[in-house]
Amino acid sequence: MKREAKAWVGAAAGFAALALLLSGCTQPGVDDGTDSTATSSASGASTDLIDAAHSVGAMDDFQVGDTFKATEPIDISLMYRDMPNYPVKDDWLLFSQIEANQNVTFTRTDIPFADWQTKRGLTITGGDAPELMPVFYSGEETAYAGSGVLLPISDYLEYMPNFSALLDDWDLRDYFETKAQSDGKVYHLPGLMEIAKVQYSIIVRDDMWEAAGLTDDPATMEDLQAALQALKDTGLCTSGYPLSAANNAKDIMAQFSPGYGTSLGDWSIQGSSAVWDEDAGEYVFAGMQEGNKELVTYLAGLVSSGLMDPESMTQSTTDNTAAAAKFTSGQSCAMTGNDQDANNAQKTIQENGIDTTVHMLRVPEGPAGDLISGGQRFSSGMIFSSALADDPHFKAILQFVDWLYFSEEGVEFAQWGVQCDDGATDSSTCTYTKDADGVRTLMSDINNAQGLNPAGTKMLTPDYGFGNGVFWPANGTYKDLMLSYYSPIMADFAEKMADKGETATAPPTPMDDDTLQQTGALYTALRDAVNTADTKFILGQQPMSDWDAYVSQLQSLSVDQYIQLYNDAVKQ
Repeated sequence: MKREAKAWVGAAAGFAALALLLSGCTQPGVDDGTDSTATSSASGASTDLIDAAHSVGAMDDFQVGDTFKATEPIDISLMYRDMPNYPVKDDWLLFSQIEANQNVTFTRTDIPFADWQTKRGLTITGGDAPELMPVFYSGEETAYAGSGVLLPISDYLEYMPNFSALLDDWDLRDYFETKAQSDGKVYHLPGLMEIAKVQYSIIVRDDMWEAAGLTDDPATMEDLQAALQALKDTGLCTSGYPLSAANNAKDIMAQFSPGYGTSLGDWSIQGSSAVWDEDAGEYVFAGMQEGNKELVTYLAGLVSSGLMDPESMTQSTTDNTAAAAKFTSGQSCAMTGNDQDANNAQKTIQENGIDTTVHMLRVPEGPAGDLISGGQRFSSGMIFSSALADDPHFKAILQFVDWLYFSEEGVEFAQWGVQCDDGATDSSTCTYTKDADGVRTLMSDINNAQGLNPAGTKMLTPDYGFGNGVFWPANGTYKDLMLSYYSPIMADFAEKMADKGETATAPPTPMDDDTLQQTGALYTALRDAVNTADTKFILGQQPMSDWDAYVSQLQSLSVDQYIQLYNDAVKQ
């Protein structure tokens, strides 16, 4: 993955809260005999923080590539997100295999998905936080980091060799360190991905693409406009508009914004309109960047030229039904969407008796470069209760987490299950085979959520527990394993996107509670103003000559004060 030094990058999702850990207090599990240098920052500097009393069951020399097995049985208290489409079962093969092979069991606090956001917060603030709490996204830990209920996991990375190695091997340590709170410590352990999981692009029908004389994906935004014009000229797009946006204007802006040096759209903005200007060395406001103006001007040109359906620019952000119906019926020749949208569209088109396929275009290079947003190789991760440090099995639990979530062996197990011996036919004891080339195949009677084996009568997650987001963060990690689950459409797209550069890393902006309240109050009005203006500009309801008036509107909403709060936080 290439890195781009000079680029714009969105501020980290959510705002960092002030973490007030009282100096001089001894943490449980920390050897009192260590001197003042026995602390570590987000960089994971080597120390010896865990004493022998809290290393019960740990392996003596746990290293990258080792299979973890506790030297005595250990039990981990686990906050479990219980999904309605695969409700947890005590007799899952996943649980029995972990007990047999890793000597680990779980005492679960099961929280139904419908109550997940509310009840997990009440559990944590109520003093009953389990030791391990997966399925937390970056920024969600800030509400609790300052209260002392969470473990500063960055202090203990020396006990997690797989995670530490991936930070360095995949050039992710800088991103990890931006997650530090105001005390310099990180409380969220993210899932990691070897390649960025970029899911959204433009989906095209191959029959119409070929009829327009098109072969290669457009390399630039100008090439994309020319390709859309070629599709329109065929007359095959019966609505007259070759492109429709599945989730309104913000969806398509999110796809293109890194190439314009900005961070916009519902899928990329993630709670903050502050972006880091690497050249200027300061945060600026995304909605008034020149890159935003250039992108809005480009999209307005597509609409005015009849190349993009204006009706799709105002659809609900959660409803892509209209765009999908136009695409599969031939009213449009292309639509924005993700791999699931592409798979569903291809299935519908073929069920309608049309013998064609679809593919996802590589997102074209923009004026700012051939970029994706930095940090898209982080996924959902986990937080830990500070009480974990008082568990005699503290070190062993960290080793187990490191093996399951970050070693190739552990991730393959969590994703695919138990590999079958040659000639095995009993799917009650194993779930997949792997040939000499490393190609994995589910047992003939097992299917998974991605539909790799539609004939299967058993399901990998509901019936076995594997492919479960609690133990396998956001379907990510190693490239080979990521691609092994992808549909052919997504695998092709991922390969095409893998050589894009990444926007530069933004510095963290830890803020205290008062500052968070100020930014939150200002942000809502600013966000609404940007969304409204962008849509009006794109649809031609407001001329681009009104741009300066729009910027003045943002200034009247205290945009300068909003950005200053970010830049002041950097200087702390």
